[in-house]
Order: sequence, then structure tokens, then C-alpha cells
Amino acid sequence: MDEKIKVSMAKATLDLLKKDCEDFKFLRPDGRMNFNAFINVLIANFYESFSAIEEKLCDDLRAALSAVPAYYSEKALGEILKVLAKRENAREGKRESAVFSFKPTKVSARAVMCIQNTARDESLSSFFRRMFSAYAGKPKNEREKIVCAENLAVLLKAMKKGAAVCIALKSGGVFAHASLYAVSPAKDELFNYVLFYDGKNNMTVRLANVETVSLLAERAFVPEENAALFARQVECGAQYPFYSTDREPIRVQLTEKGKELFRKIYLYRPTPVSVEGDIYTFECSANQLLYYFERFGDRALILSPKRLGIFMRNYYHYALKKYRTIYKTE
Repeated sequence: MDEKIKVSMAKATLDLLKKDCEDFKFLRPDGRMNFNAFINVLIANFYESFSAIEEKLCDDLRAALSAVPAYYSEKALGEILKVLAKRENAREGKRESAVFSFKPTKVSARAVMCIQNTARDESLSSFFRRMFSAYAGKPKNEREKIVCAENLAVLLKAMKKGAAVCIALKSGGVFAHASLYAVSPAKDELFNYVLFYDGKNNMTVRLANVETVSLLAERAFVPEENAALFARQVECGAQYPFYSTDREPIRVQLTEKGKELFRKIYLYRPTPVSVEGDIYTFECSANQLLYYFERFGDRALILSPKRLGIFMRNYYHYALKKYRTIYKTE
């Protein structure tokens, strides 16, 4: 198919698609966003599940029209679907709209052909608008799974078979012999992370950063100690790796303002295992705790382990030095 397809949709949906394109690493060699490639992969990977949802709706409507003779019920079904599509498009139309064009490639050729042949008196623009809107309504980690469906399928197959894999990253890095532990979403439902043992260390990479995955004949093996660290990582937040040094509970003292911030700032917030007055105890990774509490300033004080308290002290110390060079006191 050589002709471009023009689609009109809510600007917010188009903005989300472009952001996903960037976040899921669909880039040209020069670093620019490859939006056409992203759209084609999205169509190829999402078409069947979206069609299944559509077919389920048709089945439910047929059941509701079961008392009507078949000839009339099918005709009524078509009219009802038109009304539903118009209502959905009207809802989208109330929002600021935008138009973009994409050129189908061999990646999406089969899906686009099916859409052209099965659309019920509906324009391609209208169908794709509804399809992209349905995609946009899913959490980001679910959208990442859709876009990265091919690699995800190989990863899940490898874990089921207990096979090792070779993982090549979009950055150029290669893990020639990786033993998978899990593909786990972040607690905030933003991204999915691939957790694996590379023969020496525990590794964590974003699913969207994986270029290719190849099954190997060798069996996967994750040492018990490394598996225990992975288990803690999945429980606390897959995006924050656990290291062998992350064994000691972390105790943080919060001021009243710190407690208020802790209640309000949800993103990346670690879960305390105990709270005694103003002392909060955590068993999360050091990375997660430092990243979260560095926003609190003097409202949070790391009491133990000592090395983390020293790290945070130095973090603020060097920041203070830089600010003093810019804003010198009289």
C-alpha cells in the first residue's frame, strides 16, 4: 500500500501516541522520532485484541437481539454499531482535534487489509481513531507490552521453558547468556522491567530498551542469593535494583512537614515496614529511598545505615556549594 492514511483524532490522544513513540525508543539512526514505524507496529500488535473487543460487543448485541428474526437483527446490529461509533467520535470531537497521516508498511499490511475489508460502513479514519483511543485508554505499562509484544512473547516463552536467552539492547549492548527472573511492571504502572542474571550480576533493563531476544539451547540458572534479591526488587519496585549491600533496614526520621509530604508525594514512594512516632523503617533498595527522599530537604533525616546518611549529606553539601557560587551573599 503506497497511499498515506489520514486520521483525525483528539489532540490529547495524538500527543500521547507521540510521547509513547519517544518513550518506547522508536528512533531513527540520527536520533529523531520514527513515528511512522511506531504507528505501524502499534496497528500490527493491537489490531487483533481490539477486534476481539469489537467482536465481543457484537456478540453481546446479537444476544440482546436474539428475539428478532435473523435478517432484521443483523440489520439492526449494523445500525446500532453505527450509532455507537458516532457517539464515540462525537465524544472525541468535543476535545481539541488534530490530524496526522501515516504510511502503512509491510509490518502492518495484513492488519490494514483486514480493517479495510471488515469495517462496517465506517471510514478508515473513524476506525483508526477509535482504535488509537482504545490504546490510549490503557495504563502505560500495558501500552508498552502492546508495542513490545514480539520481544515480550519470546521472554515469556523463555521463562516458561526455563531457557537462557541472548538479549540485544537498542543502545548496542548485548547480554550473550541471560537467565530471566521476571518481566515486572513498576509500582507506578509506567514501564515494564526485564530482570535477569547475566552470569555475574543481577541486571534490570526497560522492556522498551530491548532490541531483540533470542532463545538459547542452554538452561537458565539464577543463584538462590540473586533470586532472593530479585524477589525483594519485584515486591518493592521493579525499577529499583537490589544489591547485596541492601540488607540492612533503612530508618528515616520525618518532621511534621516531612510526614505531610510523605502522604502527598505518591510517585516512587517506598512502603514502610514499621512506623514508630516520627521514625519510619523501610526495607526497600537504597536507590529507591535516596531518589524519593532527596526531594524532602531537611524534612527527612536518614538515621541508618550510616553510609546512606553520609551520601545524602554530601548530596546537599555539594548542591549548597554550587548555589553559593551563583548566589553569593553580601
